[in-house]
Amino acid sequence: MSEARRRVLGMLAAGKVSVTEAERLLDALKESAEPREGGRLLRILVKGGDGEEVKVNLPLSLARVALEFLPAEHRALLRKEGVDLDALLSGLKGELPEGRLVEVKSPEGDEVVIEVV
Repeated sequence: MSEARRRVLGMLAAGKVSVTEAERLLDALKESAEPREGGRLLRILVKGGDGEEVKVNLPLSLARVALEFLPAEHRALLRKEGVDLDALLSGLKGELPEGRLVEVKSPEGDEVVIEVV
């Protein structure tokens, strides 16, 4: 069993994702097993003002699924700053430039960074 599948099943066992969400992640992992576009990754970094930090690096083929797991409060922060996640997700189908796509910081110390590497 791959490490990625093991992580998804671990998140399911810990109650961090629902059965439906785990199934979608596992399906996306199957799709990502196909050759990737130049091995490019989507990197997501979320830092909470309380010191909590989440880092995710994943193949672009999994990006659409991963962005759906962004916490509601961080989605709201992005919306407030004029970042349209739906447009970003749609853009993942086409060519994306390498580098930082989104960087947002709130006055409370929350930070979200999304980049292609």
